[in-house]
This record gives sequence, C-alpha cells and structure tokens, in this order.
Amino acid sequence: MIDTGAHRTVLSPSLAEQLGLEAGPQIRVVGIVQDLKVPSAKVGSLDLGPISLTRMQGPLLDRAHMGAHGIIGTDTLQDQRVLLDFSRELMTLGDAGMNGGNAGYEIVVRARRETGQLVIANARLDGINVAVVIDTGAETSIGNRALQAEMGRRGQGFTPVLVESVTGHSVLAEVGAAESLTIRDVVITNPAIAFTDTPAFDEIGLADKPILFLGMREMRMFRRVAIDFPRKRVLFDLPG
Repeated sequence: MIDTGAHRTVLSPSLAEQLGLEAGPQIRVVGIVQDLKVPSAKVGSLDLGPISLTRMQGPLLDRAHMGAHGIIGTDTLQDQRVLLDFSRELMTLGDAGMNGGNAGYEIVVRARRETGQLVIANARLDGINVAVVIDTGAETSIGNRALQAEMGRRGQGFTPVLVESVTGHSVLAEVGAAESLTIRDVVITNPAIAFTDTPAFDEIGLADKPILFLGMREMRMFRRVAIDFPRKRVLFDLPG
C-alpha cells in the first residue's frame, strides 16, 4: 500500500520471515491511534518501479491490520510524484515526465513540507481555515479536535464511530458532515470527517490548529490527483 499519510515504510513480520531478513532495533511508529515502538527488520534493497533503496530498516506490523505485505511511506516517496488515476484505476510512481507531465491538470496547489508530508495550508472547510494532508492510506477523512470544535460552534452534529489503525489499535471517533471543502478553486461537497485525537497530528506540529487528513472517499471525485513531493505541490484533474 502506498500511504502518503504515513511517515515510515513498513513490512509485515511474515514477509520478513519469508525473506530471512535480519532483525533490527525497536523503531518508533506513529499511528493514527498510538505512538509506539515495534520490532524492525534490516532490508538489503527495496525496488518499487523507479525507486531503488538500499540498506534500510523497516518497522514490522501485522499484515492482517495493514491489509498488505507492507506500506510505502513518505520516507520513501520524497523524490517521487504519486499519481492517482481514478479514471483508469491506476496508481503510479515516478517523476513528472514519467507520469505524463503537467498537461490536463486544471488546478495546481502549492504545499509545504512538514516532517516529510506535504501540507496544504490555504484550504477552508465551511469557512474554517484548515491545513490538509492528502492521505492515500485512509478511506475516511480524519480531522482533529480543534477542527471539530470550530465546526461544533457552527451547529454541526456528530455520530460515534470506531476508527482502526494499521497498528491493530482502535479509537472512538465522531463523524460529522461538512457542506464543502475548498482548496483554492477545488470544491469538494459533503465531505464526511471522523474527528479524534491522534499522535499523527502532534508529529506534524499542528495538533492545536484545525487540520484534516483527506481520505480516498473524497479524492475519488477527481479524474486524477498528482502528489508531487520534490516540487511541493498537488495537482488536480477535474471530472468532465
């Protein structure tokens, strides 16, 4: 799984055992629910499309919780453009030239880098200033309590729901619906957001300000979305 909301590239213990990888030290992992230390494995080389990495250490998390043999996090993606092509049901990695250049994208949004993630700072949710991180590893969008408090003062209602992390832990969150999320000229209508406290917001340094991890449910309204890490920007190809 390619996860632009995850800081680290992760492997499953079953894959590490299958490959006979040497055990590494305990490594800190910041999940959506918990900040914890887990075992790791030493990886001689990792090749994924144009990416070739050597001599890395990958934290180990159970495949049952990840839904995959591993997660490709932002520590691996810093020199890449991640292209989500919903019209062709395709995800690709590479530079802009390998991914078809910039043609066809109506809107380009600048972002800043915080602990390896791209943060869009000039977004608005129902008139509330909010920082946005595009999270390809999450189906549901997740907001922090600061954002919920702002929405609550505007009369929004919330429904309890259980949010599960790839670490195997879960936390009770509250889901609320907004009217619209605006990112420059992009308008996403009726986004559903699960609100909870999470160490992931602390890691970016924005826990006390409204912030939103934008999940795949909302992203599917576009034909394509390109997350360009080296150029610090996100490109949107609108439907129709």
